[in-house]
Amino acid sequence: MLKYKKFIFRLSLVGYLCLLSACGFHLRGAIKLSSELSPVYVQDNTFFDLARDLKDLLRSDNITVVKQADNAKMRLVLLNETKGERVLSVDASGRAHEYSLNYKVRVQFKGRYIKPVNDSITLTRTLLFDPDAVLAATNEQATLYKEMRHEAAVRILLKLQSLSEDATANATVPVKTKK
Repeated sequence: MLKYKKFIFRLSLVGYLCLLSACGFHLRGAIKLSSELSPVYVQDNTFFDLARDLKDLLRSDNITVVKQADNAKMRLVLLNETKGERVLSVDASGRAHEYSLNYKVRVQFKGRYIKPVNDSITLTRTLLFDPDAVLAATNEQATLYKEMRHEAAVRILLKLQSLSEDATANATVPVKTKK
């Protein structure tokens, strides 16, 4: 009877492991760009923090970032960055209690083997505001915006990776674009 229980336990364990491996979950891993898009030039247009995050992420994935647009096969142009907030709820005395923080980035991808692509990324977070702890709420707001900026940089790189797959398919014919 004991051998039978051990056998059933082992068999069910193997079955669970097979199910878990078949669910499709895997870590994101590094961004892989085709040789048609690397090296990359990031044109920041005064959006220094987002550009720094993008360059750091690109370098951490072993993608060459160049300082001159002429040396790049892909240009990432940061067009616009906006932050906003709106009141979601108020307390009994009419003071704001909860805010919705919005962060939006518009970016353009230009490359030799892809048509120029404009894209926007919009992120939203909720901030609970305590009027008795204004400094803490202000620090939390700054932290949330920083996290949203980093997440936007990751999403830009994921878009760049999908464009890389398109560029690999179209690598034989460069796209003619106006400068």
